Amino acid sequence: MKIAVFGSTGNTGLQLVSQILERGNECTALVRNPEKLVQFESNKNLKIVKCDILNSDEVASHLAGHDCVLSALGVHGIAMFKMTFYLDSMKSIVEAMRKANLKRLICVTSFYSKPDTIYPMMYKIVMRPMLGRHLDNMNEMEEYLFSQCSDIDYTIVRPPRLLDTTMSESEIKVNENAYFFPDFSTKSQIPRANVAKFMLEALDKNLYVKQGVAIDLVK
Repeated sequence: MKIAVFGSTGNTGLQLVSQILERGNECTALVRNPEKLVQFESNKNLKIVKCDILNSDEVASHLAGHDCVLSALGVHGIAMFKMTFYLDSMKSIVEAMRKANLKRLICVTSFYSKPDTIYPMMYKIVMRPMLGRHLDNMNEMEEYLFSQCSDIDYTIVRPPRLLDTTMSESEIKVNENAYFFPDFSTKSQIPRANVAKFMLEALDKNLYVKQGVAIDLVK
């Protein structure tokens, strides 16, 4: 299998690249800063491509011959103003996939990406003030996939707080077409390694096509 990865220099993306290579698959990492992947550059199954991910023609030229796209693109820090990166980058990726005749896409957003009054107090007093602009733009990206990408076999993975720890052996719980776990049966935090593993398992088994799923570790 030949997999294209966006966001491969972030912490979740690095987990994806590492696990893809461990499986013996071919991986193309489309990046702005190739230096951040120096730890993998000796692996013959990794191709590192420096490109402008917002230029769909340039991206399309690197997607030919691939089986799927995985995206762990994200924006660090607190945004003071309206954000457009999640939607802009996804539009570019989808346009490039269409030009390259590629269908399968798995991407990461977050718990609570769609505004709702039923979320817990922690969301209202902590997450929304800090990450509201990120979540709003993630939701715009998701709505774009739902409404304008019927030709793309997308899966949206919505994890809670991401941890830079080793992979957990705990069971992953999935809530299909949902934005969190209203029964509070999960830990509300998950290692990035587990998220990457979940994405690759969804790819292998062709799970959750044209869906958004909340994932978390069982308490």
